[in-house]
Amino acid sequence: MISAAAISEGIESLPTLPESVARLTILLQDERSTIGDFEHAVHADPAVTANLLRAANSVYYHSDEPITTAGEAIARIGLNRVCEVAVAASYRRALPVRISGYGINAVQFWMHSAATAVFAEALSREMLLPHPAIAFTAGLLHDVGKLVVGGFLALLTPESNWWDFGNAAEERRLLGSNHCDVGQAISYRWNLPQQIGHACRWHHEPAETAGWDVEDLAEIVHAADHLAYLAGFPGSAGKGEELEPSVQQRLKLTPDKREQMVARFREEVLQVGSIAAG
Repeated sequence: MISAAAISEGIESLPTLPESVARLTILLQDERSTIGDFEHAVHADPAVTANLLRAANSVYYHSDEPITTAGEAIARIGLNRVCEVAVAASYRRALPVRISGYGINAVQFWMHSAATAVFAEALSREMLLPHPAIAFTAGLLHDVGKLVVGGFLALLTPESNWWDFGNAAEERRLLGSNHCDVGQAISYRWNLPQQIGHACRWHHEPAETAGWDVEDLAEIVHAADHLAYLAGFPGSAGKGEELEPSVQQRLKLTPDKREQMVARFREEVLQVGSIAAG
């Protein structure tokens, strides 16, 4: 079993997201926010600014006019994408070379996170949720608890014989806690919106959130996680969990629709992954 003290120590050892990321997520939910507010939030973070410029000047936006300032970048890519690029770039820098306990390296983990984020945003738009970028961030960070829990899992088995720890219930049985529990604690420590922490906590158990305010986001991240595996971006060496029947029904995710979404958004996944990887 993992002691509460050990978990706390592991959480404290993680790099924190820049203050600019927390400020952007707050601004995104405030209808009075302006481009100037967003520009001010990223101004003190050169790494975030560099990634915004990189995103705005990428082929994804199909423009021959070069962007040279954060304000121009924000105007081009939009406020939702600003928040997404900022949190993605900051999170990518925080990842270790290898994700202990799950049999994958940082690149594989990162691409799974990016894929889950893209699919979560797409599903949130279909469900007409008010802040798609919050769904993107929840998808991006849904497995952040693995950065702490993986170290404990790695102690149970040699790296040459990885276990399949994709099952959160099995993690809890072995350790007394799992990456979902720890992910929620990390998101709170990083001062992210509460609904992101709830999605981290319940994305493997969406049926348990029935009737809660966070029900939609937990279900969306659960489905997005499933789609990321289908798209060929696994989050562990093992198989991903099956889509909950209730979520499949509510989101109308038939097998055909899942295949269509994988094909439609694969290029965007690669784009998001490459923008924040530099």
